Amino acid sequence: MDNPHFLEAFLLFAAPGPTNALLAAGEAKRENAIRLLVAQACGYGVAATFWLSLRSLVPPAAIQAVQLAAAAWLVILGFRLIAVKRADATESGGAISILATTALNPKAFIYCVAIVPMDIEAAALGIAWIALLAVTAITGSMWLLLGGRLSGGKRMADTIAGAALIAFALLLVRPLIPLSGI
Repeated sequence: MDNPHFLEAFLLFAAPGPTNALLAAGEAKRENAIRLLVAQACGYGVAATFWLSLRSLVPPAAIQAVQLAAAAWLVILGFRLIAVKRADATESGGAISILATTALNPKAFIYCVAIVPMDIEAAALGIAWIALLAVTAITGSMWLLLGGRLSGGKRMADTIAGAALIAFALLLVRPLIPLSGI
């Protein structure tokens, strides 16, 4: 995996979503940060193992469709965050909630099918799996810090998060741009 793929993965997992909201809410409630990060890593680890093992069965046209649908959804969410005041994070922020939410989070699917190159060697899939855990540990830690520090700046956080979602959507469709000229 090269630097653009790591940047895409970082932006994907840094973007707001249910897992990150639970991490921020958990930190705001002063829950054990290490337990929350371990729950997040386990959830993404389980989901990535599933998706990386099935990705060879996914046809390339389906991957392009997933990339376009994901990009469209991220743009919609990004504009909603920028334009409309977002509701507060959920009250539930425990490790079990984070584990379950993360295992079901579509970000793992997007990472495994749309970001990790399809022509990557089998041995390199392990590196992609470890990269996933490292990136999610970093971004999860950022959301824990944000949850601990944001008391009145939620509107600014929503605007920044919305812009990040739109930026990620543009990066996600970057490989499809040459196809549009055909």
